Amino acid sequence: MKTAIVFIFMAFSSMAFCQLVDGPIVTDKRALISTIGFKLIDNNEGVLFYELAVDITGKVTSATLVKEGTTVVSTPTKIKVRNHLMQLKFEAGTHYPQVHKVKVKVTTAKQ
Repeated sequence: MKTAIVFIFMAFSSMAFCQLVDGPIVTDKRALISTIGFKLIDNNEGVLFYELAVDITGKVTSATLVKEGTTVVSTPTKIKVRNHLMQLKFEAGTHYPQVHKVKVKVTTAKQ
């Protein structure tokens, strides 16, 4: 019973960073404090990868589309996803670099 509970806890805790794909933010374990998700409802289905730059206050300062792996070609969808990602907030701290980067994956699906 204890093993099952530990396994379930580990599975759910690993999902917290499942959309933060790669980058110094992931390796430094900087916490994402926003409650907004990484799945958006849109007419175009697919995935988009963005590289985010985060300042020491935890605010996203830029979001750049990573073409490798991105399956959505619609420009309005790309803009919608970018605007969504600009609302993310990360843990603030002066011990983090001035520009901290992370690659994120966003999934778009029809309702």
